Amino acid sequence: MPRSAHRVITFNLLWAGILVVVGAVLILFGRSPGQPANDTIRWLSIGCWLVAVVMIIRSVFMARELGKGLAWIRTSVLNLVADRHALIAIPEKDFPAPEVTNLLQSLERYQDQITRERQGPDRRLVTVLAALTCGVVMVTEKGQVSLINNPAQDFLGAERARVGTSIFASMSRGSVVSAMEKANRADRPLEALFERLDGVQLQGRVSVLPEKEGAIILFPPLELDRNRPGVDFDLTLHDIPPATSPLDLSIPLDELPLLILDTETTGLDAKTDRIVSFGAVCAHGTRLFAGHMIDDLVNPGVPIPASSIAIHSITDDMVKDARPWPELFAEFEALARNRVIVGHGVPFDLTVMRSECERHDQPWQDLVFIDTQRLASLLNPTLSNFGLENLVDLYHIDLHGRHTALGDALVCAELFFRMVPRLQMQGFGTLGQLLRFHCLDAVDVIAKQKQAGWITDQPAYLHKQSFDD
Repeated sequence: MPRSAHRVITFNLLWAGILVVVGAVLILFGRSPGQPANDTIRWLSIGCWLVAVVMIIRSVFMARELGKGLAWIRTSVLNLVADRHALIAIPEKDFPAPEVTNLLQSLERYQDQITRERQGPDRRLVTVLAALTCGVVMVTEKGQVSLINNPAQDFLGAERARVGTSIFASMSRGSVVSAMEKANRADRPLEALFERLDGVQLQGRVSVLPEKEGAIILFPPLELDRNRPGVDFDLTLHDIPPATSPLDLSIPLDELPLLILDTETTGLDAKTDRIVSFGAVCAHGTRLFAGHMIDDLVNPGVPIPASSIAIHSITDDMVKDARPWPELFAEFEALARNRVIVGHGVPFDLTVMRSECERHDQPWQDLVFIDTQRLASLLNPTLSNFGLENLVDLYHIDLHGRHTALGDALVCAELFFRMVPRLQMQGFGTLGQLLRFHCLDAVDVIAKQKQAGWITDQPAYLHKQSFDD
Protein backbone atom coordinates (compact mmCIF):
# COMPACT_ATOMS: atom_id res chain seq x y z
CA MET A 1 0.00 0.00 0.00
CA PRO A 2 1.51 3.42 -0.95
CA ARG A 3 2.55 5.65 1.89
CA SER A 4 0.44 8.68 2.67
CA ALA A 5 1.57 12.07 1.44
CA HIS A 6 1.87 13.28 5.03
CA ARG A 7 4.35 10.52 5.84
CA VAL A 8 6.32 11.09 2.63
CA ILE A 9 6.58 14.84 3.31
CA THR A 10 7.63 14.24 6.93
CA PHE A 11 10.23 11.64 5.89
CA ASN A 12 11.67 13.86 3.13
CA LEU A 13 11.94 16.95 5.30
CA LEU A 14 13.47 15.02 8.19
CA TRP A 15 16.15 13.46 6.00
CA ALA A 16 16.74 16.73 4.13
CA GLY A 17 17.48 18.38 7.44
CA ILE A 18 19.83 15.54 8.45
CA LEU A 19 21.68 15.72 5.12
CA VAL A 20 22.11 19.49 5.42
CA VAL A 21 23.60 19.04 8.88
CA VAL A 22 25.85 16.17 7.70
CA GLY A 23 27.15 18.29 4.83
CA ALA A 24 27.91 21.17 7.16
CA VAL A 25 29.64 18.88 9.66
CA LEU A 26 31.82 17.40 6.92
CA ILE A 27 32.91 20.85 5.81
CA LEU A 28 33.56 22.10 9.34
CA PHE A 29 35.19 19.07 10.93
CA GLY A 30 36.47 17.07 7.96
CA ARG A 31 39.57 19.19 7.42
CA SER A 32 42.72 19.98 9.34
CA PRO A 33 42.94 23.30 11.24
CA GLY A 34 44.08 26.06 8.94
CA GLN A 35 43.72 23.85 5.86
CA PRO A 36 40.94 23.87 3.26
CA ALA A 37 38.74 20.78 2.98
CA ASN A 38 39.96 18.24 0.47
CA ASP A 39 38.00 17.51 -2.72
CA THR A 40 36.47 14.27 -1.40
CA ILE A 41 34.95 15.97 1.63
CA ARG A 42 33.80 18.91 -0.48
CA TRP A 43 32.04 16.68 -2.99
CA LEU A 44 30.47 14.60 -0.21
CA SER A 45 29.08 17.79 1.35
CA ILE A 46 27.78 19.05 -1.99
CA GLY A 47 26.20 15.62 -2.63
CA CYS A 48 24.42 15.73 0.74
CA TRP A 49 23.08 19.19 0.03
CA LEU A 50 21.93 18.29 -3.50
CA VAL A 51 20.06 15.25 -2.20
CA ALA A 52 18.51 17.48 0.49
CA VAL A 53 17.38 19.99 -2.16
CA VAL A 54 15.81 17.18 -4.22
CA MET A 55 13.95 15.88 -1.16
CA ILE A 56 12.73 19.39 -0.30
CA ILE A 57 11.51 19.91 -3.90
CA ARG A 58 9.74 16.55 -3.77
CA SER A 59 8.11 17.58 -0.48
CA VAL A 60 6.96 20.90 -1.97
CA PHE A 61 5.46 19.06 -4.97
CA MET A 62 3.74 16.53 -2.71
CA ALA A 63 2.42 19.29 -0.42
CA ARG A 64 1.07 21.14 -3.48
CA GLU A 65 -0.74 18.05 -4.72
CA LEU A 66 -2.04 17.33 -1.21
CA GLY A 67 -3.39 20.89 -1.05
CA LYS A 68 -5.13 20.43 -4.41
CA GLY A 69 -6.63 17.16 -3.22
CA LEU A 70 -7.88 18.67 0.04
CA ALA A 71 -9.42 21.56 -1.92
CA TRP A 72 -11.16 19.00 -4.16
CA ILE A 73 -12.47 17.13 -1.09
CA ARG A 74 -13.61 20.40 0.49
CA THR A 75 -15.53 21.29 -2.67
CA SER A 76 -17.15 17.83 -2.76
CA VAL A 77 -18.20 18.00 0.91
CA LEU A 78 -19.59 21.52 0.58
CA ASN A 79 -21.48 20.51 -2.57
CA LEU A 80 -23.07 17.62 -0.68
CA VAL A 81 -24.03 19.98 2.16
CA ALA A 82 -25.59 22.44 -0.30
CA ASP A 83 -27.25 20.00 -2.69
CA ARG A 84 -28.48 16.55 -1.69
CA HIS A 85 -28.42 15.53 -5.35
CA ALA A 86 -24.84 16.69 -5.99
CA LEU A 87 -22.51 14.03 -7.37
CA ILE A 88 -19.04 13.41 -6.00
CA ALA A 89 -16.62 14.44 -8.73
CA ILE A 90 -13.81 11.88 -8.99
CA PRO A 91 -10.79 13.33 -10.85
CA GLU A 92 -9.75 11.54 -14.02
CA LYS A 93 -6.23 11.08 -12.65
CA ASP A 94 -5.46 9.94 -9.11
CA PHE A 95 -3.75 12.45 -6.84
CA PRO A 96 -0.23 11.41 -5.77
CA ALA A 97 -1.59 11.66 -2.20
CA PRO A 98 -3.25 8.27 -1.49
CA GLU A 99 -5.27 9.65 1.45
CA VAL A 100 -7.03 12.06 -0.94
CA THR A 101 -8.08 9.28 -3.30
CA ASN A 102 -9.21 7.14 -0.33
CA LEU A 103 -11.29 9.98 1.10
CA LEU A 104 -12.96 10.67 -2.25
CA GLN A 105 -13.78 6.98 -2.66
CA SER A 106 -15.20 6.89 0.87
CA LEU A 107 -17.38 9.92 0.09
CA GLU A 108 -18.57 8.24 -3.10
CA ARG A 109 -19.49 5.05 -1.19
CA TYR A 110 -21.29 7.16 1.44
CA GLN A 111 -23.26 8.95 -1.27
CA ASP A 112 -24.19 5.65 -2.93
CA GLN A 113 -25.43 4.29 0.40
CA ILE A 114 -27.49 7.39 1.19
CA THR A 115 -28.92 7.40 -2.34
CA ARG A 116 -29.95 3.75 -2.05
CA GLU A 117 -31.61 4.40 1.31
CA ARG A 118 -33.39 7.51 0.06
CA GLN A 119 -34.62 5.81 -3.10
CA GLY A 120 -35.62 2.50 -1.48
CA PRO A 121 -39.38 3.18 -1.60
CA ASP A 122 -38.98 4.69 -5.08
CA ARG A 123 -37.51 1.41 -6.37
CA ARG A 124 -40.72 -0.36 -5.46
CA LEU A 125 -42.66 2.31 -7.33
CA VAL A 126 -40.39 1.83 -10.34
CA THR A 127 -40.98 -1.93 -10.24
CA VAL A 128 -44.76 -1.49 -10.19
CA LEU A 129 -44.83 1.06 -13.00
CA ALA A 130 -42.30 -0.85 -15.07
CA ALA A 131 -44.61 -3.88 -15.02
CA LEU A 132 -47.35 -1.91 -16.78
CA THR A 133 -47.71 -2.22 -20.53
CA CYS A 134 -49.73 0.97 -20.87
CA GLY A 135 -48.12 4.36 -21.27
CA VAL A 136 -48.02 6.46 -18.10
CA VAL A 137 -47.22 10.17 -17.93
CA MET A 138 -47.53 12.39 -14.85
CA VAL A 139 -47.41 16.15 -15.38
CA THR A 140 -47.49 19.16 -13.10
CA GLU A 141 -50.19 21.80 -13.30
CA LYS A 142 -48.07 23.71 -15.83
CA GLY A 143 -47.35 20.68 -17.96
CA GLN A 144 -43.88 19.71 -16.74
CA VAL A 145 -43.26 15.95 -17.00
CA SER A 146 -42.55 14.49 -13.56
CA LEU A 147 -42.89 10.78 -14.40
CA ILE A 148 -42.90 8.79 -17.63
CA ASN A 149 -42.42 5.14 -18.58
CA ASN A 150 -41.02 3.68 -21.77
CA PRO A 151 -44.34 2.92 -23.50
CA ALA A 152 -45.33 6.57 -23.11
CA GLN A 153 -41.97 7.64 -24.49
CA ASP A 154 -42.59 5.34 -27.47
CA PHE A 155 -45.89 7.14 -28.03
CA LEU A 156 -44.50 10.63 -27.62
CA GLY A 157 -40.87 10.36 -28.71
CA ALA A 158 -38.05 9.80 -26.23
CA GLU A 159 -36.10 12.76 -27.59
CA ARG A 160 -38.88 15.14 -26.47
CA ALA A 161 -40.81 13.42 -23.67
CA ARG A 162 -38.63 12.99 -20.59
CA VAL A 163 -38.61 14.06 -16.96
CA GLY A 164 -38.20 17.80 -16.50
CA THR A 165 -39.35 18.73 -20.02
CA SER A 166 -42.72 20.21 -20.94
CA ILE A 167 -45.39 17.83 -22.20
CA PHE A 168 -46.15 20.54 -24.74
CA ALA A 169 -42.87 19.73 -26.46
CA SER A 170 -44.51 16.55 -27.75
CA MET A 171 -48.30 17.08 -27.45
CA SER A 172 -50.48 20.00 -28.46
CA ARG A 173 -51.12 22.38 -25.59
CA GLY A 174 -54.80 22.68 -26.43
CA SER A 175 -55.57 18.94 -26.26
CA VAL A 176 -53.75 18.46 -22.93
CA VAL A 177 -55.13 21.57 -21.21
CA SER A 178 -58.67 20.82 -22.43
CA ALA A 179 -58.52 17.22 -21.15
CA MET A 180 -57.18 18.32 -17.75
CA GLU A 181 -59.85 21.01 -17.37
CA LYS A 182 -62.66 18.58 -18.24
CA ALA A 183 -61.37 15.95 -15.79
CA ASN A 184 -61.03 18.61 -13.10
CA ARG A 185 -64.61 19.80 -13.59
CA ALA A 186 -65.93 16.23 -13.60
CA ASP A 187 -63.77 15.33 -10.57
CA ARG A 188 -63.14 11.87 -12.02
CA PRO A 189 -60.99 10.17 -14.67
CA LEU A 190 -62.14 10.78 -18.25
CA GLU A 191 -61.38 9.37 -21.67
CA ALA A 192 -59.76 11.98 -23.90
CA LEU A 193 -58.29 12.41 -27.34
CA PHE A 194 -54.77 13.86 -27.35
CA GLU A 195 -52.91 15.22 -30.33
CA ARG A 196 -49.21 14.78 -30.89
CA LEU A 197 -47.36 17.69 -32.50
CA ASP A 198 -47.03 15.71 -35.74
CA GLY A 199 -50.83 15.57 -35.92
CA VAL A 200 -51.25 11.94 -34.77
CA GLN A 201 -54.36 11.42 -32.61
CA LEU A 202 -53.84 9.41 -29.39
CA GLN A 203 -56.62 7.95 -27.32
CA GLY A 204 -55.94 8.23 -23.60
CA ARG A 205 -57.36 8.63 -20.13
CA VAL A 206 -56.67 11.57 -17.80
CA SER A 207 -56.95 11.72 -14.00
CA VAL A 208 -56.28 14.94 -12.10
CA LEU A 209 -54.14 14.96 -8.96
CA PRO A 210 -55.44 16.37 -5.65
CA GLU A 211 -55.07 20.09 -4.91
CA LYS A 212 -54.63 20.85 -8.63
CA GLU A 213 -51.07 19.52 -8.56
CA GLY A 214 -51.28 18.19 -12.12
CA ALA A 215 -52.58 15.08 -13.83
CA ILE A 216 -51.84 11.48 -14.79
CA ILE A 217 -52.33 10.51 -18.44
CA LEU A 218 -52.66 6.84 -19.39
CA PHE A 219 -52.34 5.52 -22.93
CA PRO A 220 -53.59 2.10 -24.11
CA PRO A 221 -51.22 -0.91 -23.84
CA LEU A 222 -48.43 -0.89 -26.33
CA GLU A 223 -46.62 -4.07 -27.39
CA LEU A 224 -42.90 -3.55 -27.10
CA ASP A 225 -40.69 -5.94 -29.03
CA ARG A 226 -37.32 -4.44 -28.24
CA ASN A 227 -37.35 -3.66 -24.50
CA ARG A 228 -39.45 -4.13 -21.41
CA PRO A 229 -41.12 -1.04 -19.95
CA GLY A 230 -39.13 1.18 -17.64
CA VAL A 231 -39.86 4.41 -15.83
CA ASP A 232 -38.15 7.72 -15.18
CA PHE A 233 -39.52 10.15 -12.62
CA ASP A 234 -38.97 13.07 -10.28
CA LEU A 235 -42.04 13.46 -8.08
CA THR A 236 -40.51 16.47 -6.29
CA LEU A 237 -41.69 18.49 -9.29
CA HIS A 238 -45.12 18.42 -7.59
CA ASP A 239 -43.77 19.86 -4.31
CA ILE A 240 -45.09 23.26 -3.29
CA PRO A 241 -42.69 25.88 -1.85
CA PRO A 242 -43.44 27.23 1.65
CA ALA A 243 -45.60 30.33 1.95
CA THR A 244 -43.66 33.60 1.84
CA SER A 245 -43.87 36.76 3.93
CA PRO A 246 -42.35 40.21 3.41
CA LEU A 247 -38.55 40.04 3.19
CA ASP A 248 -36.56 40.82 6.30
CA LEU A 249 -32.79 41.18 6.60
CA SER A 250 -32.72 38.71 9.50
CA ILE A 251 -33.92 35.76 7.36
CA PRO A 252 -31.30 32.94 7.49
CA LEU A 253 -29.86 31.84 4.15
CA ASP A 254 -31.27 28.34 4.78
CA GLU A 255 -34.80 29.79 4.78
CA LEU A 256 -34.44 32.42 2.07
CA PRO A 257 -37.30 32.45 -0.48
CA LEU A 258 -35.71 32.74 -3.91
CA LEU A 259 -36.57 33.15 -7.56
CA ILE A 260 -33.65 32.32 -9.85
CA LEU A 261 -34.05 33.82 -13.31
CA ASP A 262 -32.40 34.39 -16.67
CA THR A 263 -33.35 35.99 -19.96
CA GLU A 264 -32.37 35.57 -23.60
CA THR A 265 -32.45 38.81 -25.55
CA THR A 266 -32.00 40.32 -28.98
CA GLY A 267 -28.66 41.79 -27.89
CA LEU A 268 -26.55 42.99 -24.97
CA ASP A 269 -27.79 46.58 -24.62
CA ALA A 270 -30.07 46.39 -21.59
CA LYS A 271 -31.82 49.64 -22.42
CA THR A 272 -32.69 49.03 -26.07
CA ASP A 273 -32.66 45.27 -26.70
CA ARG A 274 -35.71 43.07 -26.17
CA ILE A 275 -36.44 39.83 -24.31
CA VAL A 276 -37.14 36.77 -26.48
CA SER A 277 -37.12 34.07 -23.77
CA PHE A 278 -37.67 34.14 -20.03
CA GLY A 279 -36.90 31.43 -17.48
CA ALA A 280 -37.37 31.48 -13.70
CA VAL A 281 -37.63 28.82 -10.99
CA CYS A 282 -38.53 28.99 -7.29
CA ALA A 283 -36.34 27.83 -4.43
CA HIS A 284 -36.38 27.96 -0.64
CA GLY A 285 -32.95 28.01 0.98
CA THR A 286 -31.00 25.43 -1.02
CA ARG A 287 -34.04 23.41 -2.08
CA LEU A 288 -35.25 23.82 -5.63
CA PHE A 289 -38.96 23.65 -6.49
CA ALA A 290 -38.56 22.95 -10.20
CA GLY A 291 -42.31 22.56 -10.76
CA HIS A 292 -42.89 26.22 -9.88
CA MET A 293 -41.28 27.97 -12.78
CA ILE A 294 -41.67 30.05 -15.91
CA ASP A 295 -40.24 28.81 -19.18
CA ASP A 296 -41.64 30.76 -22.07
CA LEU A 297 -40.81 32.57 -25.27
CA VAL A 298 -41.65 36.26 -25.61
CA ASN A 299 -42.62 38.12 -28.77
CA PRO A 300 -40.13 41.02 -28.86
CA GLY A 301 -41.99 42.91 -31.56
CA VAL A 302 -38.77 43.38 -33.55
CA PRO A 303 -36.64 41.07 -35.74
CA ILE A 304 -34.04 38.99 -33.88
CA PRO A 305 -30.49 39.67 -35.15
CA ALA A 306 -28.61 36.74 -36.66
CA SER A 307 -25.78 37.24 -34.14
CA SER A 308 -28.20 36.62 -31.28
CA ILE A 309 -29.86 33.65 -33.00
CA ALA A 310 -26.40 32.06 -33.27
CA ILE A 311 -26.19 32.10 -29.45
CA HIS A 312 -29.67 31.09 -28.26
CA SER A 313 -31.14 29.58 -31.49
CA ILE A 314 -34.45 31.46 -31.06
CA THR A 315 -35.81 32.62 -34.42
CA ASP A 316 -38.51 35.06 -35.49
CA ASP A 317 -40.82 32.17 -36.47
CA MET A 318 -40.52 30.67 -32.98
CA VAL A 319 -41.67 33.87 -31.24
CA LYS A 320 -44.29 35.17 -33.68
CA ASP A 321 -47.14 33.51 -31.72
CA ALA A 322 -45.50 33.83 -28.28
CA ARG A 323 -46.98 35.79 -25.41
CA PRO A 324 -46.32 39.54 -25.28
CA TRP A 325 -44.20 40.87 -22.42
CA PRO A 326 -47.06 42.37 -20.29
CA GLU A 327 -48.79 38.99 -20.05
CA LEU A 328 -45.63 37.16 -19.01
CA PHE A 329 -44.58 39.92 -16.59
CA ALA A 330 -47.85 39.56 -14.70
CA GLU A 331 -47.03 35.90 -14.10
CA PHE A 332 -43.51 36.84 -13.03
CA GLU A 333 -44.77 39.40 -10.49
CA ALA A 334 -46.96 36.79 -8.82
CA LEU A 335 -44.06 34.34 -8.60
CA ALA A 336 -41.53 36.97 -7.43
CA ARG A 337 -43.64 38.37 -4.59
CA ASN A 338 -41.66 38.26 -1.29
CA ARG A 339 -38.74 36.50 -2.97
CA VAL A 340 -35.11 37.44 -3.51
CA ILE A 341 -34.13 37.45 -7.18
CA VAL A 342 -30.96 35.48 -7.97
CA GLY A 343 -29.11 35.36 -11.29
CA HIS A 344 -25.68 35.37 -12.87
CA GLY A 345 -25.13 38.97 -13.92
CA VAL A 346 -28.74 39.53 -12.87
CA PRO A 347 -28.47 43.37 -12.92
CA PHE A 348 -28.50 43.04 -16.73
CA ASP A 349 -31.68 40.94 -16.66
CA LEU A 350 -33.41 43.31 -14.25
CA THR A 351 -32.43 46.33 -16.35
CA VAL A 352 -33.74 44.82 -19.58
CA MET A 353 -36.94 43.83 -17.75
CA ARG A 354 -37.37 47.38 -16.48
CA SER A 355 -36.85 48.69 -20.02
CA GLU A 356 -39.54 46.31 -21.30
CA CYS A 357 -41.94 47.58 -18.62
CA GLU A 358 -41.24 51.22 -19.55
CA ARG A 359 -41.76 50.36 -23.21
CA HIS A 360 -45.18 48.84 -22.40
CA ASP A 361 -46.20 51.52 -19.83
CA GLN A 362 -46.11 49.02 -16.98
CA PRO A 363 -45.17 50.05 -13.44
CA TRP A 364 -41.79 48.75 -12.27
CA GLN A 365 -40.87 48.09 -8.65
CA ASP A 366 -37.26 47.52 -7.64
CA LEU A 367 -36.50 43.99 -6.44
CA VAL A 368 -34.07 42.57 -3.89
CA PHE A 369 -31.42 40.71 -5.87
CA ILE A 370 -28.28 38.61 -5.45
CA ASP A 371 -25.77 38.41 -8.29
CA THR A 372 -23.76 35.16 -8.32
CA GLN A 373 -21.18 36.90 -10.50
CA ARG A 374 -20.51 39.36 -7.66
CA LEU A 375 -20.36 36.52 -5.13
CA ALA A 376 -17.89 34.62 -7.33
CA SER A 377 -15.61 37.66 -7.46
CA LEU A 378 -15.59 37.70 -3.65
CA LEU A 379 -15.40 33.96 -2.96
CA ASN A 380 -12.88 33.26 -5.73
CA PRO A 381 -10.84 36.48 -6.10
CA THR A 382 -7.96 34.75 -7.93
CA LEU A 383 -10.15 33.95 -10.94
CA SER A 384 -9.88 36.21 -13.96
CA ASN A 385 -13.11 35.01 -15.60
CA PHE A 386 -16.39 34.78 -13.69
CA GLY A 387 -18.47 33.32 -16.55
CA LEU A 388 -20.77 30.38 -15.83
CA GLU A 389 -18.65 27.96 -17.89
CA ASN A 390 -15.61 28.77 -15.78
CA LEU A 391 -17.45 28.53 -12.47
CA VAL A 392 -19.19 25.22 -13.14
CA ASP A 393 -15.78 23.57 -13.42
CA LEU A 394 -14.63 25.12 -10.15
CA TYR A 395 -17.81 24.08 -8.29
CA HIS A 396 -18.14 20.64 -9.96
CA ILE A 397 -21.51 21.42 -11.58
CA ASP A 398 -22.93 19.43 -14.47
CA LEU A 399 -23.38 22.03 -17.22
CA HIS A 400 -26.57 21.52 -19.22
CA GLY A 401 -29.06 23.62 -21.13
CA ARG A 402 -26.72 26.61 -21.64
CA HIS A 403 -28.05 29.60 -23.58
CA THR A 404 -31.65 28.75 -22.84
CA ALA A 405 -33.28 30.98 -20.25
CA LEU A 406 -34.52 28.19 -17.97
CA GLY A 407 -31.34 26.13 -18.52
CA ASP A 408 -29.12 29.02 -17.40
CA ALA A 409 -31.41 29.71 -14.45
CA LEU A 410 -31.14 26.08 -13.28
CA VAL A 411 -27.34 26.12 -13.58
CA CYS A 412 -27.24 29.39 -11.65
CA ALA A 413 -29.43 27.84 -8.94
CA GLU A 414 -26.94 25.00 -8.50
CA LEU A 415 -24.09 27.51 -8.37
CA PHE A 416 -25.79 29.61 -5.68
CA PHE A 417 -26.70 26.54 -3.61
CA ARG A 418 -23.04 25.51 -3.59
CA MET A 419 -21.97 29.00 -2.61
CA VAL A 420 -24.26 29.05 0.45
CA PRO A 421 -22.17 26.80 2.76
CA ARG A 422 -19.03 28.70 1.75
CA LEU A 423 -20.76 31.98 2.66
CA GLN A 424 -21.95 30.54 5.97
CA MET A 425 -18.40 29.41 6.79
CA GLN A 426 -17.31 33.04 6.41
CA GLY A 427 -20.01 34.26 8.79
CA PHE A 428 -22.64 35.42 6.29
CA GLY A 429 -25.66 33.61 7.70
CA THR A 430 -28.53 36.03 7.05
CA LEU A 431 -29.89 38.00 4.11
CA GLY A 432 -28.64 41.27 5.60
CA GLN A 433 -25.10 39.97 6.15
CA LEU A 434 -25.00 38.54 2.63
CA LEU A 435 -26.28 41.75 1.02
CA ARG A 436 -23.71 43.89 2.85
CA PHE A 437 -20.98 41.56 1.57
CA HIS A 438 -22.53 41.43 -1.90
CA CYS A 439 -23.27 45.15 -2.33
CA LEU A 440 -20.34 46.81 -0.57
CA ASP A 441 -17.34 44.56 -1.24
CA ALA A 442 -17.70 43.54 -4.91
CA VAL A 443 -16.47 46.97 -5.99
CA ASP A 444 -14.83 45.97 -9.30
CA VAL A 445 -17.85 44.08 -10.65
CA ILE A 446 -20.26 46.77 -9.45
CA ALA A 447 -18.20 49.48 -11.16
CA LYS A 448 -18.45 47.66 -14.50
CA GLN A 449 -22.20 47.16 -14.04
CA LYS A 450 -22.70 50.86 -13.28
CA GLN A 451 -20.65 51.79 -16.34
CA ALA A 452 -22.95 49.61 -18.48
CA GLY A 453 -25.98 51.43 -17.05
CA TRP A 454 -27.44 48.41 -15.25
CA ILE A 455 -29.47 48.37 -12.04
CA THR A 456 -26.97 48.12 -9.19
CA ASP A 457 -28.83 49.34 -6.07
CA GLN A 458 -31.16 47.42 -3.80
CA PRO A 459 -34.70 48.74 -3.08
CA ALA A 460 -34.86 51.81 -0.84
CA TYR A 461 -36.84 50.05 1.90
CA LEU A 462 -33.85 47.77 2.63
CA HIS A 463 -31.76 50.78 3.56
CA LYS A 464 -34.41 51.72 6.13
CA GLN A 465 -33.71 48.32 7.74
CA SER A 466 -30.08 49.40 8.30
CA PHE A 467 -28.91 47.39 5.31
CA ASP A 468 -25.70 49.37 4.85
CA ASP A 469 -24.81 50.07 8.48
